[in-house]
Amino acid sequence: PSNPPNVPAPTVVFSDDGAPNRDSHGMAVDKKGKYLWVADRGGNLIEVFDVKSNKRVNTIRLAGAMSADPTPDLADISPSGEHLFFSLRGPNPLSGDPHASTGGTLGIGVVEVMEGGKSGAMKRVVKIQNIDAGGVERADAHAIRVRVK
Repeated sequence: PSNPPNVPAPTVVFSDDGAPNRDSHGMAVDKKGKYLWVADRGGNLIEVFDVKSNKRVNTIRLAGAMSADPTPDLADISPSGEHLFFSLRGPNPLSGDPHASTGGTLGIGVVEVMEGGKSGAMKRVVKIQNIDAGGVERADAHAIRVRVK
């Protein structure tokens, strides 16, 4: 009773109801805390927002030569702030509703952060695999966390 749901009321920052297959999922803040990066699995892109103004400042498209369908899922930032890492769930996600989590590439997407956190570009895909005894791919990069040693 002392902490009711949705209090204070949520604020809609961005909506793209006209675009098919939108599915925002994972997000991370740049090293300086100025920009919020939101992964859109269905659109194969990242929407970048200014955290003070709530304005969308950029759209980073991830599909390209490294993957036609990366389907970015969850994210974390490198300690230096120079890269964001996104899990890419691939063609056989093991959990959740596969309608939006199924992609063409299984692994970790490495995105270089540019323009002080306002922009970026996919620089590499690190592929992972876990083939079971029956020859079926069972890897599912459904989460990611960067650890500093």
